[in-house]
Amino acid sequence: ARLRQSAPLGARGEDGARGFAMPDLDPEVSSGYTCLNELENPGAGATALGVFSILFSTCVGIPQAYKIWRLKSSRGISFLTLGLGNIGSFLYVLNLVILHYNQITLSLSRDFTFWVSAQRSLTFVWVELFNALSMLCIYPLASLYVVDEPCPMKIPSLGINTVYSMRDAVYYGFLVQVGVVFVAWLPAVFVFSVDGRCEPLMLYGNFVGFLVGVIIVVKFLPQLRESWYTRGSYSLSYLTYGVDAAAGIVAWAQKVFVTNERVSSWLPPLFLHALEIFVLCLNFYHDRAGHQDMFQRHGPGHDAHRRRASGDERDDDPEARYHHPGRGTAAPPGYVDDDWGYGAGRGTGGGRD
Repeated sequence: ARLRQSAPLGARGEDGARGFAMPDLDPEVSSGYTCLNELENPGAGATALGVFSILFSTCVGIPQAYKIWRLKSSRGISFLTLGLGNIGSFLYVLNLVILHYNQITLSLSRDFTFWVSAQRSLTFVWVELFNALSMLCIYPLASLYVVDEPCPMKIPSLGINTVYSMRDAVYYGFLVQVGVVFVAWLPAVFVFSVDGRCEPLMLYGNFVGFLVGVIIVVKFLPQLRESWYTRGSYSLSYLTYGVDAAAGIVAWAQKVFVTNERVSSWLPPLFLHALEIFVLCLNFYHDRAGHQDMFQRHGPGHDAHRRRASGDERDDDPEARYHHPGRGTAAPPGYVDDDWGYGAGRGTGGGRD
């Protein structure tokens, strides 16, 4: 790729729009993987939508945290899925910071008003940062209420065969997360401190982004398996799950058409929200089938039983569950937790570790 010098800061482009440019790659070779070097100028509607996305991402972990606190239990939380989600979230922030670093530098080149205006180009750096921090808070809260049962760890190829308590396993898992994120961010911090540009890290940033896509798919495997074999929504909240998927698709469109994110930045969330929609549809299908089956077996009175099992009439025992002879002890088929629970959202899953 050969470099070309763009117009001076604040100059008007060929289309008459005012832009803030830096040295950029030639358009013939500039594609979906290069550094972002010019500040965008989205309209008022796109700006308002970006602000909403930031606020939404900041609050996305609250429903799950509230549900854990209310039940005083982390049962049903997959710490493996939650941990992979934390790693993926902070690596995704790394991908965005690297590819937007020239824009970040440019935003700091003038006064505070200019910096505020420049944040419209960095909307999704903030969105994913606050999302990562919001979901990170769930892990220590869930660890407070974990059932301290034996947790065997067997890796025959490495000669590992030991048993930890669940609390120890959760603690060591958190240390692994911190270590992976630290090692991944270290090259970027070093290069930025020495060189101060995106270009030396461009390929690394794209690699990290595609790695996040792989992590998302692997992270969802426990939830896909759980949804397939349990054949019902149980603790999954349709409202929270559906809103997250719908808002995510809108945000994905913003990334592609407004802030011009690179392929490695918009592909991972596309995987995420496609899997969310698939799980949502799968659980809806099973819930409908399960509800019809229970109606045929027990008649209209099943609704009263459903209310009792769901908690409306068992406030004194929040851990009570419906017992199905074929599925074991759980919420009744077709039951949807509408307390804004987030039992199978971005950072959690229905499996047990």
